[in-house]
Amino acid sequence: MKLFRRREVEQSAALALLVGAIMGPAASAVTQRDASYAIAAGASAAALSFVVLSRRWLRRYWLLRSEIDPAVRATLERRVSFYRKLEPEKKLEFERNVRCFLAEHTIAGPKQREVSLETKVLVAASAAVLLFGREDLDLPSRIDIVVYPEAFTDEYEVKRKGEILGQAHAQGPVILSERALVEGFARAGDGQNVGIHEFAHMLDLEGARFDGTPSGMDGHAARSWASLVHNEIARIGRHKSILRQYGATNEAEFFAVASEAFFERPSAMKEKHPDLYRALCEFYGQDPAA
Repeated sequence: MKLFRRREVEQSAALALLVGAIMGPAASAVTQRDASYAIAAGASAAALSFVVLSRRWLRRYWLLRSEIDPAVRATLERRVSFYRKLEPEKKLEFERNVRCFLAEHTIAGPKQREVSLETKVLVAASAAVLLFGREDLDLPSRIDIVVYPEAFTDEYEVKRKGEILGQAHAQGPVILSERALVEGFARAGDGQNVGIHEFAHMLDLEGARFDGTPSGMDGHAARSWASLVHNEIARIGRHKSILRQYGATNEAEFFAVASEAFFERPSAMKEKHPDLYRALCEFYGQDPAA
């Protein structure tokens, strides 16, 4: 995840200049002032527009000038094996992604109940794992994350033996079971992590739907991916896959389940599903088996 995206900052600057070019003469005409007033008014409008359009990037810049909360770093060290394996410089990069996530997204329990900092860090770490290898990869600008203490039902009733551990909504929040989230990081290597699963869905989001094709794939890559998914889902159906059965539900669930296995069981995926492993290496810009 980039601190700044040059293309988007340039687009913001161009749009801000356009606003200034329109507002300056308009302000001059309304107030019947001279050209110097039009230039000043246009420059002010352009500057204000740029700040508004670039607020996400400016917020990241000022956020990362401060030191990380020691409790955040301690939680990553204690709970997130992906982070522990990184070199010191890479740890700083991972921390940057976690801090930006915590600052930009709302994480709370049902009815805005407060959740622990440790839980918030695990939520952010789930997303940071996915974004770590590609600076051009990012989540939607604002996501509301609702953390239930246990699993839940279709009616969003909290029950320890509820069937649902997480959900991602195109027009709504990402919902996670806190117990499943904690257990996913505690049992790294079992191929299941509800945080990785649900945020993988958000990377799959195109418009208002999840179609199982990771965002940003061009036409040729998307066709190759669709063929690969078809074959891999058939392997799940024949019980010839390391992926859990839920991955055969549809293409969207396949991508999320495959992402879990890619980060949690990379060596097994590389051995048993080399084509799938290569495709996910290319998409995520990471080679976790290495």
